[in-house]
Amino acid sequence: MTRTFLLRGVSAGALSFAILSPALAMHQLPTIDVSGQRRAVTHGPARPAGPVAAQPAAPAPGPVVAPAPAPVVSRWSPTLPDGKPAFVERWQLPNTVASITRPQIERQVNIVDSEDAVKYMPSLFVRKRNNGDTQAVLQTRTWGVNSSARSLVYADDLLLTALIGNDNTIGAPRWGLVAPEEIERVDFLYGPYSAQYPGNSMGGVLKITTRMPEKLEVSVKDTIAVQDFSQWRTSKTLVNNVTSMFVGNRYGDFSYTVSGNWQRGSQQPLLAVTLPSGTFPLGNLQNFYGYPNAVFATTKFGVPATVIGTTGNLDNDQVNGKIKFAYDFTNTVRGTYTLGFWSNDGTSYPENYLAAGYGATFGAAFNAKTNPWGLQNTTLQSFGSGYYRVQEKILTNAAAVKSNTGGVLDWEVSASNFSYLQSDQIAPYSGAVPYGGWTQSGRNTVFTGTYWTLLDMKGIVRPDGALAGHDISFGLHGDQYHLNNPSFITTNWPMGTASAFGAVASIGDGTTRTAALWAQDAWRINDAFKFTVGIRGENWVASNGFNQQIPNSALNPAGLPTSIPAGALGIYQPNLYHTRFSPKGSLQWTPDDRWTITGSVGMANRFPTARELYNLTAPTGAAPAVNPNPNLLPEVALTKELSFERNLGRNGNARVSLFDEEVRDAIISQSLYVQQGGVSQLTTGNTNIQRLRNSGVELAWSKDDVYIKGLELTGSVTFVNSRIIADPTWVPAGGNNLDNWCLSINGKNAPYVPKWRWTAVATYRPDPFWSFTVAARWQDRMWSTLSNNDIAHGVYGSFDRFFVVDTKINYKWNSRWSASFGIDNIGNYKYFLFHPFPQRTFYLSAKYDYGADKKPERGIFYGENESGWPDVANWVQPVAVDWN
Repeated sequence: MTRTFLLRGVSAGALSFAILSPALAMHQLPTIDVSGQRRAVTHGPARPAGPVAAQPAAPAPGPVVAPAPAPVVSRWSPTLPDGKPAFVERWQLPNTVASITRPQIERQVNIVDSEDAVKYMPSLFVRKRNNGDTQAVLQTRTWGVNSSARSLVYADDLLLTALIGNDNTIGAPRWGLVAPEEIERVDFLYGPYSAQYPGNSMGGVLKITTRMPEKLEVSVKDTIAVQDFSQWRTSKTLVNNVTSMFVGNRYGDFSYTVSGNWQRGSQQPLLAVTLPSGTFPLGNLQNFYGYPNAVFATTKFGVPATVIGTTGNLDNDQVNGKIKFAYDFTNTVRGTYTLGFWSNDGTSYPENYLAAGYGATFGAAFNAKTNPWGLQNTTLQSFGSGYYRVQEKILTNAAAVKSNTGGVLDWEVSASNFSYLQSDQIAPYSGAVPYGGWTQSGRNTVFTGTYWTLLDMKGIVRPDGALAGHDISFGLHGDQYHLNNPSFITTNWPMGTASAFGAVASIGDGTTRTAALWAQDAWRINDAFKFTVGIRGENWVASNGFNQQIPNSALNPAGLPTSIPAGALGIYQPNLYHTRFSPKGSLQWTPDDRWTITGSVGMANRFPTARELYNLTAPTGAAPAVNPNPNLLPEVALTKELSFERNLGRNGNARVSLFDEEVRDAIISQSLYVQQGGVSQLTTGNTNIQRLRNSGVELAWSKDDVYIKGLELTGSVTFVNSRIIADPTWVPAGGNNLDNWCLSINGKNAPYVPKWRWTAVATYRPDPFWSFTVAARWQDRMWSTLSNNDIAHGVYGSFDRFFVVDTKINYKWNSRWSASFGIDNIGNYKYFLFHPFPQRTFYLSAKYDYGADKKPERGIFYGENESGWPDVANWVQPVAVDWN
């Protein structure tokens, strides 16, 4: 029996037994229709006929006992019988894959947002600063927390990654569009080895697959998260509440799901307001006493920067709703449509340590005709920009029609659109002196009108005859990303754009388009070897780039322009055109059923995003100006991987991956001091780094029933040596903070990539009622500058190492009711990744399920007694069934 036949769930012996059995009517054969598995191919000559060995006599017939009903695996199931993702087998993707399923998430992760699901996956880390964070960037094994466009995040057919930017702000994936309760499984594909994904897959592809039940299912879950936060002069108990729901059913050929998520609560401060460097010169700290309640601190460069308050103390209210329909036109053709809506309403309140009670406004402290503490305008503006309200509304549409015959030809057509119906962030321009409170004038930063649209048409051919054994896939891709990002000057900031002054502080708009063709051939040479080769050709255009800015020198203390300089009329940026090809190749050797060895190489061309090209913002408070670079080149990555995977038996495997990535013209956002009018000014901009290299090794493992029944161990260790090889354009600029004095950055560590990281998770399930999980994560410090001179740690703005231990206890009352209690960061480890990250947080949740399968754990099946309690007597270990 060949391995291919085994994967398709077809056993000649089982069929013969069923046909010859005298009790045929008593047998219920399994219905296993595996989506996308190719037809069996016989390699080599037929086995010669020979004498048939004598068989022992059959035992005497006894009473016939009907077996339990066999599991039914739908051809549209996202999970194969062996637990692997169906879409990987369907399209014969050569990538190394890491996965987590819904039962694993339920027993291991204190999940509040959908991005929490990847918390313990090998080499992955999500920069989630708080619950409901809209700037949670996925860090992969070779790229850091500011590289949102160097990985792709999908929810079914919808791209969540905002490829309008490559940063940790607007470019972050829109995780909030997926409710945790609708997640069926999450899979991560490492590296750019599949031709069907663009060059943004250089870091990897994360696919969230949502549920589509075959019968009525209802689930409701409520979670309370309580964080005990203490930093600087801030000490708070922060409470968040999340309510999730999911309803799904099937009527004949039509099925649907309705899901939603409502999150509300308060978050820890994200930003510190500091006095400018030099306010407290070393050796002259007596002035410190003129600033009551100030906290002496330093910048990440080790220069004094005393903290006098915080901003980003956010109270937010987020709602997500989604409707998903599926219709089976035939047994092998299905159409789907998804409509999603997400809204966010949040308000950030500053804390002023210098005011009585650390008031959210300046109040009486600034009623005097003079500034009592001599605060500079930049400090007052930091307080002003930190007192804001953000309102966002996003609408998504995704439609697809796909076939799944597993035969000669399968195809798929999908289209999606992601639109910002509203995105406004309103704030006063500054704290007001000498009048107290805030300036009436302000700013409204807008992303309304930003959108992206994608179209994909692809197919796969599994021919017979001379080409038998080849799975030839191909496709056509088109996308358009439009960035609309004006920042309006307003005369009455609570009214937003309705009180626009008639001028903008800045504009950074632009559009990018890509048209691509790709093809890939996965050739099963024999049962031991598979060779995959592919190529992707892309034509990319950047157009409609427009920038405009009113310099701060033309503004009065209230932030209103006194005049419009001639240079502020706007600039239309030149169009850019590039055509690039990205070849791929992979060879997989499976010497036996225990080992799989895969070598892969792939080229990825990542084109600049609109925000990398055209982002322009004026300096606000302590935040520097951001300058556009409309002439950026695409970055080119040549990535290699050699992986050794060992099957450890039932529900267990271990893998070692050696990887290397060389990147030419890497686009890096970097803070630089430039001379403007004879004054050194801190600005931020994107530049092309000539050559950069990431090399390392990753070890990952997972095993059930380790030494004792019910003990599951998973974990990973990753080492990365990420270095800048050459950057001849580097010019040391100096600066007030001794930044960028380095004469050369060749050999320096690449920004935001930790050298070491590891995770370890232990889950114990003593019986069907309980599961207990302890998980640990450790990550090395990171450099945030090209010159590697951010030497201070444990301070605002630094990127620290951290060691975090989490726990979760899950209890299943019966097949309907369950509850869990958990603690994240149980040791209350305090660390910064620029922002202060969450401290010890407690979670308590309760969940009700109706109609869901009564199979809560991998490899465990049990029935119920008359009271609805799990029947421990039926707790068995199936031999050939993996419920996940």
